[in-house]
Amino acid sequence: MNSDFDAFVKREQTAATAEEERVDWAKERDEWLGHLKELYEQTESFLANYIGTGQIKVNYRDIQLDEENIGSYSARQMILKIGRQEITMTPVGTLLIGAKGRVDVVGPAGRARLVLVNSEASSPPTIKVRVSIGGKPEPPAVAAPPKQIKWGWKIATSPPTVRYIELTQDSLFQALMEVANG
Repeated sequence: MNSDFDAFVKREQTAATAEEERVDWAKERDEWLGHLKELYEQTESFLANYIGTGQIKVNYRDIQLDEENIGSYSARQMILKIGRQEITMTPVGTLLIGAKGRVDVVGPAGRARLVLVNSEASSPPTIKVRVSIGGKPEPPAVAAPPKQIKWGWKIATSPPTVRYIELTQDSLFQALMEVANG
């Protein structure tokens, strides 16, 4: 047997077990579903005048999501009916790189992405990767202790240069018109 590979496998098993014990996946799922509920409440408040007069109808449908570590769970999809147009707000999940969650807003003319990110962020975080070939890898930089993040929903622009736009009544209206070809 290869002793280096054997040591590697043992290290990874120990790290995986430690991570599983450290992360409460049910809590992560429940927090995500809470943020999703807040998004739908915010959306309904932005559309309240139109909903109140019957110009926009709002329905919900349960969908199944399946995420690594969390497993399969039920989440709500919001369906907006504006005249002949139907626009869905479909949750994608919470275990994403650079975001705590994503909801796709889909209409007949396109798609917009709502992301749950640090409320102070204006664009996705930069991810740095170090590769060491041969020799010893550099020790990791000492990171500052993590500060409490205040999560907020934002609209993500299309790649390649993704920016975050604050989710306001006006920006939501603009996104809905774009996906509905309004």
